[in-house]
Amino acid sequence: MRHSNLLHSAAAAPVTQPWDYVAMRRHAAGLTIEQLATALGGKVYERHLRAIETPGLRFHQIARLDQVMPFSADVYRQLADQPPHQHPRLCQRCGWDAHTDQSDSSGELTAWSRTDGAVCTRCEQAAGR
Repeated sequence: MRHSNLLHSAAAAPVTQPWDYVAMRRHAAGLTIEQLATALGGKVYERHLRAIETPGLRFHQIARLDQVMPFSADVYRQLADQPPHQHPRLCQRCGWDAHTDQSDSSGELTAWSRTDGAVCTRCEQAAGR
């Protein structure tokens, strides 16, 4: 399990809940629930996906979302099981964490923005368009 770097945690940062994390990662991948369900194996997954994005619900097991989009089950578990001060640092727009490899719009690996520590370079570039 990955633990957050407490030196980078901001006290004023909002707490990201596990259901928010799933939705943020899905949106960042540009997928609807229906598209994600299809990619996972069909309509049978839709109900599960809607449930894991329902505020207040936490699951011990979830679909292998990492097979379809950048997603960390470890991050989900931390958000669901650990107190907020032990949550990993996540981009407040897309849910990216520093342990997830994804490219930003300039083809570089995503990193933390130098101008806004709450977002990643991918989201910073998207906002600048």
